[in-house]
Amino acid sequence: MIDVEGLPAWGGLREAPPSEARVVMAGVPYDGSAVYRRGAAHAPVAIRRLSGVMPPRDERGRSLAHLTLHDLGDVDLGPSVESGWPAAADRLADVRPEAFLTVLGGDHCAAIPVLVAEARRHPGLAVLWVDAHPDLCDYSRGGRWTVGCALRRALELSGIEPRSVVQVGCRDFDPEEVTFAMEHGMVVVTAAELAAEPAAATARLVSAVQGRRLHVSFDIDVLDPAFAPGTEVPSAGGLSTRQALQLLDAVTRLSHPVGMDLCEVSPPLDRDGLTCLAALKVVFESWARLESGAWRPPTP
Repeated sequence: MIDVEGLPAWGGLREAPPSEARVVMAGVPYDGSAVYRRGAAHAPVAIRRLSGVMPPRDERGRSLAHLTLHDLGDVDLGPSVESGWPAAADRLADVRPEAFLTVLGGDHCAAIPVLVAEARRHPGLAVLWVDAHPDLCDYSRGGRWTVGCALRRALELSGIEPRSVVQVGCRDFDPEEVTFAMEHGMVVVTAAELAAEPAAATARLVSAVQGRRLHVSFDIDVLDPAFAPGTEVPSAGGLSTRQALQLLDAVTRLSHPVGMDLCEVSPPLDRDGLTCLAALKVVFESWARLESGAWRPPTP
């Protein structure tokens, strides 16, 4: 276990009340929708604990000292996201639109109340779904509220148009998901496309979200298991951490990022904290975009 005794959480970034903070975060310690292996409910506390190892600078050395943070604590989904999502969505929707909402799952069904809340905070929202799996099934692995249905349920409940969702990094498909994406005109850039033609694939993504308010839903299993072994369904052939950071940098450069959720980190399945640390790198570099001047709050 990594020793973080004496280190301030979140690299010592300054705390601020929710009415003033640039970043408002919350945890969703829920893994009741997992179908293979549970453990993601432990992620918010594990990621918060390890956040002390992160410096208050991005990987280019730029200071994050002026970034302010407020942690709402954990949002309880109760025994099932099916019954718990409305109250969770209401709580997250109260976050002021000017703040960058950051939510730590939980399995990927934790993103359901997040996307409902984000659609209320930012009408006309676009979503970048970064995941090895499309999660577009109507019924999957024994139910309609399992992780394979996460995005399908989120679209239905939030009212977000499927055409406003861009999927990237996918490499494990159920036939139903391919049909749904094609019939609804969704942009899907697979992990294989990113590997074969990275510039062209990234250009497709950028074109789809350019100029729009953007929420990033990041499933850690988009990374190859070599980089993120601690997850419910590790899938070979995934992105490297570097590829993921480059992708997020390119896509958010010309859009207006308003929030992100990061899901499917499973500390009990992790090895030496590698997956938690990969998650923290993604979060901190996303926050660095807010501080670098590349991001501006979108106009109403």
